[in-house]
Amino acid sequence: MTGGLSTLLDRCLGKNSPSKELLVASLGCLLGSILVLLALQTWADSKLLLAQENGSANFVTLNKTVKGGILLNLSQQDKVFQESEIQEIAQLPGVLEVGGFSRNHFPVTVHIWPAGKIGLGAAARADLFFESVPDSFLDQKADSWEWEEGSPIVPIMVPKFYLDLWNFGLAPSRSEYPALSQEAASAMPIEIFIGADQSVRMQGRFVAFSKRINSVLVPSRFLKWANSKFAGEGAEKYFFVWKDGEISGPPVALSDLKKGNPLPDGQWEFSPVGQPAERIPLAQVLEDGLESAGPSRLLVKLDQSPSEEFWEGLQKLGCETNREFPQDEWIRKAVQLLVWGLAGLGSLVSLLSIATFSSSFRLLVVQSAETARNLIHLGFGTKEISRVFMGRLTRRFLLILGTSLCCCLGIRILLISMVRDYGLSLDYGLDWETLIGAILYAWIFLAVNRSVIMKSVRSFA
Repeated sequence: MTGGLSTLLDRCLGKNSPSKELLVASLGCLLGSILVLLALQTWADSKLLLAQENGSANFVTLNKTVKGGILLNLSQQDKVFQESEIQEIAQLPGVLEVGGFSRNHFPVTVHIWPAGKIGLGAAARADLFFESVPDSFLDQKADSWEWEEGSPIVPIMVPKFYLDLWNFGLAPSRSEYPALSQEAASAMPIEIFIGADQSVRMQGRFVAFSKRINSVLVPSRFLKWANSKFAGEGAEKYFFVWKDGEISGPPVALSDLKKGNPLPDGQWEFSPVGQPAERIPLAQVLEDGLESAGPSRLLVKLDQSPSEEFWEGLQKLGCETNREFPQDEWIRKAVQLLVWGLAGLGSLVSLLSIATFSSSFRLLVVQSAETARNLIHLGFGTKEISRVFMGRLTRRFLLILGTSLCCCLGIRILLISMVRDYGLSLDYGLDWETLIGAILYAWIFLAVNRSVIMKSVRSFA
């Protein structure tokens, strides 16, 4: 059908329309379209933001439950994870990867100079611990994180909330300590003293601030080198000494037994302080020696929120969990509730608007029925007449859909400016899932109304 003939048909059928009904339908369609598109865009953005926050996975730290008093806990090695336990945890539902925390076996003291060594203020001194985890578990990794023997600077990663505690807890109470941004904290001189007598001095720098791991981290290569060079006796084992069926004196350290003269077998027996009933001869104590120490904490990567089976497995192993920062289950649930709420409300409003549009255009067709019948007697087909009404509907709907996309984009730009204040980033523009959803929504809307218009025209043909 040529353009001139189409225009003639449009004039012949008239443009009298139920304006009030179409206005209500247009506003309902606009609101429903905005809600549906916002639901799709919110879902896409939430997945991207959660992926930025934790790499699309959940991370949980585990440690052995500490029970009993001082005497029982002298045997520190009971609190480490053995290889068999690590393998059992790796088999729990949802576990993707298990990594151990390696720790320092030497005393560490640091002097932090927030205002620089030359300037105002004094050094903040603290006894610290160093740990390392596999790099695949890090949420922040600076270019200067790598360390080689002989490097002048030891890179250090601390939790972001340590910096918050400094800025909002320590600094306001001490005039010599200024508040620090991440950039300023990364430029602070740090002196690292190793050993009980602080005889070894090294330089350090904060290179990253983790939002996932609650620990003072250094590169694993540095920690292995430092442990091999400066580690002392490490975790010690203590034994009760039995003579004539009774405990004789306080617990004795294994290292002292190794240094002392062997006692005659048969007269003396020994039992670990954690298992006093298991008495063994000195020869077996000296033969067993120190067991290979495993990690005292584990970092577990999960593919989703921990399941009930996961928690039950941990309870059987006697593990405690320490989620480094508030987890995102409630965020996921809130996002799901928001998305389904927006989608449900938008779908309901859209269905009502479709019904209103259908009723309005059915009424428009009925009002033009006499003219349409005359046109059919003149040789025009029902499809040609239906195209006229569909053209009017399509132009109105595309205007509504375009306005909806602009409103959705404007709301998203506003939200992007808000999330950037929290260190998160999103690209401007609508996600491809939203655009595909808009195309699908438009197809459904036009298909339903096309069917209604076609049936209405045929009814009087």
